[in-house]
Amino acid sequence: MSRQQLIEKIDQLDRQFNLRAEVVSMLAQHTRHTLGRVPPLFLLGGGALIGVIANRMGIGRTYTLGLTGVRLFPMAQSAFNLGRSLGARE
Repeated sequence: MSRQQLIEKIDQLDRQFNLRAEVVSMLAQHTRHTLGRVPPLFLLGGGALIGVIANRMGIGRTYTLGLTGVRLFPMAQSAFNLGRSLGARE
């Protein structure tokens, strides 16, 4: 590979990295905004409950359950949004 091709490849990878960093930043802002609307008592109680459940289940099962939740979250979010929009129409 020539020097110019390597420079172009590095520039392309740098653009991809910057785009991904921007997406992560926007997701972090959205998460902070969403968590800011949840009462702190629910966050503490939910965190304590999840900690107890994770301790009982063990790390392997907890990790698998977490990955499943992450995969199902977009579907659940769409279902909640659909339910909310149907409820707003009535």
